[in-house]
Amino acid sequence: MATIQPFRALRPNSFYADQLVFPGDEQVFFFGIGEKEHPLLPLKAQLEAPARLRPETAHSQEKAYHDIREALKCLLRLERVKQDAQPGIYIYEIVHRNYRQTGIWALTSIRDFFDGRIRLHEQTLADSERRICNYRKHTGLEGSPVLLTYQPDITINRVIAETCANTRKSTVGNRKSLHRIWKIEDSETLLKLQDAFSRIETVYMADGHHRLASTACLALESGTDEYISSLYIASDQLRIIEYYRLVLPDTAVNEVDLFSRLSELFTIIPSEGNLPVKPHSANILGICIHSKWHELHAKSPAALDVVLLQDEVLAKIFRISDPRNDTRLKCIGGEKAMEETLALLRAEPSAIAFTLCPMTVQQLISAADAGQILPPKSTWIDPKVPYGLLMYQHNTVG
Repeated sequence: MATIQPFRALRPNSFYADQLVFPGDEQVFFFGIGEKEHPLLPLKAQLEAPARLRPETAHSQEKAYHDIREALKCLLRLERVKQDAQPGIYIYEIVHRNYRQTGIWALTSIRDFFDGRIRLHEQTLADSERRICNYRKHTGLEGSPVLLTYQPDITINRVIAETCANTRKSTVGNRKSLHRIWKIEDSETLLKLQDAFSRIETVYMADGHHRLASTACLALESGTDEYISSLYIASDQLRIIEYYRLVLPDTAVNEVDLFSRLSELFTIIPSEGNLPVKPHSANILGICIHSKWHELHAKSPAALDVVLLQDEVLAKIFRISDPRNDTRLKCIGGEKAMEETLALLRAEPSAIAFTLCPMTVQQLISAADAGQILPPKSTWIDPKVPYGLLMYQHNTVG
């Protein structure tokens, strides 16, 4: 079962919503705070970015969390951000040029994770888990939800359709996408939705493993039943796209020796015209070393390419056995994965890139059902919800 509940979201004032949610290159607007002027910057810049500043020291982090708490108080005081008067469960829809995705946005009890009703499929990065845990603890704020998926359910689909048809929506967007939100406050509909989710035996973590892990850590630390902001998207609407690997070796790699070892596992084929390799089927990987691209065709079919790459190549050849912490390994994902990979290869001539075909949703579910925990950053999954669209203040700190 999935245990969901309504919440009183913090939402950007509709008049400023586009500016507060989306970063832009347009001029910066200002509004007054007493005798000072405060820039009308995106919420992510005000409420998250300060905690990411480097170098990270105890003093800088303390100041960052203080600034974030004060920024939120200011945004609430000036009504740039408002808290809904009544709790609700929200329907969220993202509309891109070629597709749209719709789901349910609610709170989820961390007990679902402890009781095994939320299944995971990949490891976390230790440093990211630590950083997010500190952010949650010291700001009391969640600016975006974790992403959970489930097998399509007719009752949930009907509630979504009826709500979208009969309830007023709010919309924010930019050139890339539109984001629509409908709020469910009716007690009968809320109960129907909660009952439908309670009959779903298992849900799967699609995106947000680090946020879930940090919430679980704080729940164990405090001994309380923590809740986490969650977006539920049916499995037939998920999109999984590329996630690549870049190895930054400590010492120069001999190409002949590397290919000799790789040839035990793969048939190696030079890329025609030396074009970057973007695999479109399983058991084919791409490699770029010394500015030369090759295809790697696995001689023995593997269930998951990301596991084959980690276990047989990264661990055994490059000695990267702990992908959670090894700084020689970088993961690059999303629609611009190839563009960013090529840029890094230009910046780091000694780097070696590996490209993979994206996993399927069924592969993700099968891995989770089997209890298989994949290497960190094995999947890049859409939708990616903009920071600040609906925020959950789980604790008032400071």
